[in-house]
Amino acid sequence: MQTRLHVRHLLVLIAVSILALSLPCSAAGKSNEKIGDYGYIDWLNQTVYAKGLGVAPKNKRNSDQAEALAYRAAVIVAQRNILEVIKGVHIDSTTIVENKIVTDESVVSTIQGLVRFSNVDYSKKLAKDTVEVGVSMPLWGKLADILITRLEEPRQPSKATATGANLENRLDDLEWRIRTLEKQISGLKKISAEKERLLYLFQELAKAWQTYAADKPFFINAAYASESELSALRNQMIDQEKRMAAISALLTDLTRRLNTLEAHQEMSPRGPATGKPPETPPYTGLVIDARQIGFKPCLKPKIFCQGEQVYPGEYLDLQKAITGGYVRYYNSKAQAQQSQRAGSLPYVISAKGTFEGDRSLLVEPQSYTILKAIAEIPDNILADCRVVIVF
Repeated sequence: MQTRLHVRHLLVLIAVSILALSLPCSAAGKSNEKIGDYGYIDWLNQTVYAKGLGVAPKNKRNSDQAEALAYRAAVIVAQRNILEVIKGVHIDSTTIVENKIVTDESVVSTIQGLVRFSNVDYSKKLAKDTVEVGVSMPLWGKLADILITRLEEPRQPSKATATGANLENRLDDLEWRIRTLEKQISGLKKISAEKERLLYLFQELAKAWQTYAADKPFFINAAYASESELSALRNQMIDQEKRMAAISALLTDLTRRLNTLEAHQEMSPRGPATGKPPETPPYTGLVIDARQIGFKPCLKPKIFCQGEQVYPGEYLDLQKAITGGYVRYYNSKAQAQQSQRAGSLPYVISAKGTFEGDRSLLVEPQSYTILKAIAEIPDNILADCRVVIVF
């Protein structure tokens, strides 16, 4: 009797497990965000899923034809449902895809065309004339190219700004103008860094030439040439020395002016007082522990410190964000630290809380200092989107 009870209990557990696996949102719990009644977003795998039901028409010839027609109808319904799931994807803490495409029919048409190539994960016959189909599509790649590039591209100010007819549009245009200026300022910073690097190289070239000029008499005297040839060579060397001296003086002046501009820039308020950026280890990735603070994933989570956005920034490689996503999500901190995205030496921090909703993160000033220093390094881990969030 007791053995039968154990067997029955085991069978119940197996049945419950099978049922749980068949439900789309139960496998990963909080990692799956349900959208509507027939689809969800799997943030761990950065994939959207949906299912659809198809019923065969009554004028079917045989059972095989009925199942084929039901399957085709189920695929169409599943593709329509996955489009609705995509519309519910949060781009950031305040914007969902549907809000961005509501007035842009061309983007809707592009996504609809892309949805036709979604993956069919499974199909199963539920009843005599009914078939269920499950489809999926990654959030990165072609879909990300549409969601990121097409929906975030620069635009021109609307006519409402000039007429003052709509306060909401005026505020939206002001925000666009501010972002445009911020991009220009960031570009100037990049140009300044490149100029400094070029100045350094030219200075090294000038030093090398001066060293060569100091050894000139040895080379000239050792040469096997006539007096006229030696005289022409001496005149050529003297002319080159004058040119290099002029270049050296110009480089010195440019360096002085650049240092003056940078000193003035350091005196201007630019957020939290960080002092001189410390020497940072060669970190291979960033891992942020965002558990227990109510954080929810999104396509482009932003990282803030005292109101200033640290990530993503103008340094970001947009193509890498499209092909691999702005971040990767994990439920386990240990797995996040050992992930390929984090690398062998990740910089691990804990989020202080959320910011501007529940899909952006707030970090401590100490972490801000390190992240700002990392952002100044060419081809840094933030530019490469080597960011992992544990939630």
